[in-house]
Amino acid sequence: MINVGKNLLKILALIVILVYLGKLLFSTYKGREETAVVTYGNVVIDFETEAFVVKDEMIIKAPFDGKVEKLAKEGERYSKGEPIFRIYSSSFEEDKLNMLKKVEEKLKEQDFDIPFYQDVKKIDDMIKKEEKNYNEMLKQDEKSAQKILARIEVLKAKKEEILNKAPSVLRTVENLREQKEYLEKYISENSTTVNAPEAGIISFTFDGSERVLNSKNMFNLNVSHLSTVNFDIKKVEGIVKEGDFVCKVVDNFDWYLALILSEEQAGLLKEGSNVKIFISDYPAELRGKIIKIYKGDDKLYVGIVKMIDIYPEFYKKAKIKVKVVLKEYWGMKLPFSAVVTENGEKGVWVLGISSKPVFKKIDIEGTDGRYVILKGVKIYDKVLIPKKGRGD
Repeated sequence: MINVGKNLLKILALIVILVYLGKLLFSTYKGREETAVVTYGNVVIDFETEAFVVKDEMIIKAPFDGKVEKLAKEGERYSKGEPIFRIYSSSFEEDKLNMLKKVEEKLKEQDFDIPFYQDVKKIDDMIKKEEKNYNEMLKQDEKSAQKILARIEVLKAKKEEILNKAPSVLRTVENLREQKEYLEKYISENSTTVNAPEAGIISFTFDGSERVLNSKNMFNLNVSHLSTVNFDIKKVEGIVKEGDFVCKVVDNFDWYLALILSEEQAGLLKEGSNVKIFISDYPAELRGKIIKIYKGDDKLYVGIVKMIDIYPEFYKKAKIKVKVVLKEYWGMKLPFSAVVTENGEKGVWVLGISSKPVFKKIDIEGTDGRYVILKGVKIYDKVLIPKKGRGD
């Protein structure tokens, strides 16, 4: 009877201990009803901000008052020395252009296989050569210049003699050639053709950023001043005044972004590090390198990014919205809320086959605050997520 009583006491004691342990276990894991499954994925560390496009460009101004004729197409690249625009003086007679066009069309209709044509052409070439010699000699020796002038008159007389005995069509051709030469000379003397001083993208569009957003000034940008710049787009057309902006040649290899940064964002960047840039209206990823971070005013910072990849629209942009990707981690992925600290060690509670939670230590590779890439778990592991207030 005594033994029965002792056994009963042992059984009751065991029940009490099991109840206590059950309560302790329930207390320890209560609130961890939510779970998450480990997947393979990525976490991106990024932020969005405003950026200004900095270009290495050369501005060409009007040499005098006049009217601009564009010879280059907007947004296309031209080599050094290629004609990009022509400017006609304000007194230029535009009908001379139409007259030249008509004369050239009439000349194309002529048959040059006529007697004495080559003789007259040869004399014309000799006259031009002597006229050039005369103008040069006139600056040195007037007496010698007069001798050259006399030779010119002899050549003209010889030409007239040939024209008198040649078919009438030759005089028609010669008159057209003389008209063409006169018109070409008039146009040349009353206009200037401007060639590209360097190779680059040609643009006749200005937005007011040219004096501020340039490669010479990019390390001294003031954020407060940038906010006051009026980016009004102006396309150069027709009449211009001397000194007006006409055209810009934009280096299509070197371009930069000036990122406007909060103190927190500036702290995430490091000079010399690589970043990825996504522009709001462009689908492709662009690579860049941080070359300078500095204070832009009392509150904000400026981060200068030298761009590696080409953004086709960069030459006509001044202000854009961008997403800056600092780093991307790949691996085992969980919600950051699944990570807890137990006895000073980071880990997660993994549910085993028996659904009993097992604490596993982890190494955190990276996190964006919402998700975490970690080591120490396997794909498809089921992990407990504590309620708010538990864990760290």
